[in-house]
Amino acid sequence: MSNVLSAELKNRIAEKVWECMTRAERYFQIKLSMPTYNFRQRGRSAGTAYLQRNEMRFNLFMLTQDTERFIEEVVPHEVAHIVVHQVFGSKVRPHGKEWVAVMEHIFNVEASRTHDFEVPKAKNLFEYRCQCRTHEFTANRHGRVKRGSQYLCRQCGSQLTFVKQIASH
Repeated sequence: MSNVLSAELKNRIAEKVWECMTRAERYFQIKLSMPTYNFRQRGRSAGTAYLQRNEMRFNLFMLTQDTERFIEEVVPHEVAHIVVHQVFGSKVRPHGKEWVAVMEHIFNVEASRTHDFEVPKAKNLFEYRCQCRTHEFTANRHGRVKRGSQYLCRQCGSQLTFVKQIASH
């Protein structure tokens, strides 16, 4: 699909953002600050809410895969982060009980932390190992390791160690 967004699709996303914000305003009986949004999200995330900037970024690659599902699930997901931040502040967990309540009770959307959209193929992949298996890291995560971050396997709990670069395009 084309990476050019039609005016109709932009309008539908704007309407969904407005609908979610309006529902939240009615529920909490307060005026909320309308967030800005763009389509500059890259990588494996369908969307990201930048709370301090009151901004959302959506992944155009994933939006074009299933626009209906994206608008009905991803847009409310990111708006819920904005709403929770404006109502409850920065001390709450990103996918905590407040966020779940906004998603399920105000937006009537299942509160899911993950998506199953196809993700773009990584250009560079790096092999890491733990005690139980092999892991693939993207260049971004590999760069974090080079700058001092450490990762542990969720299954065995051991530290992941770099083995070799496995793909370069």
